[in-house]
Amino acid sequence: MYRKINFHEPSESSKIKKYVNQSLNTNYYSEGIFDYKVKKYLASNYGLKNTLITHSATGALELSALIAKSSFPNKKVFLPSYTFSSTANAFIRAGFKIQFLDIVKENFMIDFKESVKKVQNNILVPVHYAGFPVEMHGYRDFKKEGFLIEDAAQGLGATWKNKNVGTFGNLSAFSFHYTKNIHGGFAGLISVNEKKYFEQAKFIYERGTDRTKVVSGLKNRYQWVEIGSSFQVPDILAAIIYAQLEDYEVINKKRKKVYEFYSNLFSSKDYSSFFTLPKYSIQSRHNNHAFFLIFNTDKQASNFIEFTKSKGVNCYIGYVPLHNSKMGKRLGLDKRLNNTETYAKKIVRLPFHTNLIKEDLNYISEVFESYFKL
Repeated sequence: MYRKINFHEPSESSKIKKYVNQSLNTNYYSEGIFDYKVKKYLASNYGLKNTLITHSATGALELSALIAKSSFPNKKVFLPSYTFSSTANAFIRAGFKIQFLDIVKENFMIDFKESVKKVQNNILVPVHYAGFPVEMHGYRDFKKEGFLIEDAAQGLGATWKNKNVGTFGNLSAFSFHYTKNIHGGFAGLISVNEKKYFEQAKFIYERGTDRTKVVSGLKNRYQWVEIGSSFQVPDILAAIIYAQLEDYEVINKKRKKVYEFYSNLFSSKDYSSFFTLPKYSIQSRHNNHAFFLIFNTDKQASNFIEFTKSKGVNCYIGYVPLHNSKMGKRLGLDKRLNNTETYAKKIVRLPFHTNLIKEDLNYISEVFESYFKL
């Protein structure tokens, strides 16, 4: 029986309508009660203490870049090429020179320990991928001379050595995009882990003004004090985010079932002639965000995507590397990155969301088995 299996669908929460209506009856145009509730929840449950909800993770990265540029105008920014364009855009727009780093073929993230040797006292932007953490060996030593900004867009709830993703860096950026575990349209979040930057972050967040001092009663009128922009979201989006945070245990339980389904499916037979699975440290705990396969050849990956799509099961590739993209070449950033170029075309991400029911998973299994014919 043919079924349509979407790659992603946003999670649903019974509390969303209730909290949205509460927001509509109070102050949903700007910061309000749910903005406060989200921040309090994240501080209590994930150790993210100085946070601002932004219109997007892109905005959180841009805000981070502006803070970094103000304090370290002459430093260079190092980041993986295997990431979304927003990671690079944020720092280029702030006026930084950037350099791309290669990934580890087993997990599609940078080798942090090796990367810091190249970065030295500059700015490093590790990208946590597919709900797993970068292994952050030596991050404390690096921060003595360098500046660390985590792209944790996919990382809320993931940990390394029992420490939450987003709490390693001086700054970190999260996503509440509708493709993430917790969503609020296109919303995002910046976490300012080094408190001395928090006041500046609030000024930049408020279009470059010190309005927060007026709101808190410290001044009678505000003025332009920083180069800033409009990064805020209406409280109605914070209400949507908070509803899901309260229901996170239920959401995560559903996502865990999907992850375990794929894990069990691919451990039942030998698929080594087709693909391998990513490998992670036993000290890493994921957040059930995604599941992907690393095919042995580009052709096998494209054939699998084409076949499964013809059966209604929508699988996708990961990122197209930034360094050899049209813009990467235009900016002269297309240096050779062996692992990134070799493996980026071999990755296939599988359908993963909370609305997948038992019948959907059984159908996915049938389609996969008919392709591999093992």
